[in-house]
Amino acid sequence: MSKSLVAVFALLAVASAEHFYVTNNNTGLACIIVDGDFMFNLVFQEGNATQKYNVLLNNTLNVDGDCNAVVNNQSVQTLSITFNPAGQSARYPKEWELNLVFGTSSNEAFKIIDYTLKTQKTDLVPYFGTFVRDEKDAGDVTATETNAYKCSTAKLGLVGGSTIDIKTANIIAFAQVNGTVFPANQLYDVCYLDARTSDVVPIVVGACLAVLVIVVLVGYLIGRARAKRQGYASV
Repeated sequence: MSKSLVAVFALLAVASAEHFYVTNNNTGLACIIVDGDFMFNLVFQEGNATQKYNVLLNNTLNVDGDCNAVVNNQSVQTLSITFNPAGQSARYPKEWELNLVFGTSSNEAFKIIDYTLKTQKTDLVPYFGTFVRDEKDAGDVTATETNAYKCSTAKLGLVGGSTIDIKTANIIAFAQVNGTVFPANQLYDVCYLDARTSDVVPIVVGACLAVLVIVVLVGYLIGRARAKRQGYASV
C-alpha cells in the first residue's frame, strides 16, 4: 500500500472520531476535551424478556457544558451532548442526550463521577428510557496531575447491564488548554486494561525468545553429539 493511501486512511480514522469540548467563559481556555467514538450497548427489560441493542452516536446536534458547576457542594465540570443516534429517522425525530459530570480530588486531576443517558425510540430501538450510572461498574476514567486519559475502549457501566463504550478515548477535564484540541505534548494516563495488555506483550515476547534460545541450544548440542558419534565410527 502506498504512503499516500496510508495517510488518507489515517486521516479518515481521525476524522471519524467524535470531538467535544467545553470552554471556560472567564478565561477562554478549554476545560474539557473528549475525543472518541461512542457506542451505547443498551439492555431493556420487557416482562421476562431481555432485549439488547447496540447504537452509535451518529449526528451531534448540540454540545453544552460548564467549567464552574457545583453539585452537592462539590466543584464539578459538565459536558452535555444532544445527538441523533444511528437509525434515527423522521418517524422518531426526538434526540438522545448524554450527560457527563467530572469531579476532582487531591489524588486525581479529574474523574468521571456521574453520567446519564436519555434515549428515545428509533427505527432500530423500539424502546426508550433514562439510564443512570452503575456505582458497581463506573469505569476508571481518571487521570493524575496535568495528564489526560487514554484508552482503546473506555467503558461506563449503567444500571441494568447497559454500558457506554468510548472507542479510542482521549479525555481531559479540569484543564486549561489554549485551543480546543489536545496539545501535541500532552501526557496521558493509560487505562488499566491497556496498561495490563502493554505489560503482557513484552512478557510473552521475552518468553518466546527464551524458548527459541533453548531450542537452538538443544539443537546445537544434539548436532554436536551426532558429529562426535560419527567421528568415532569412522575411526
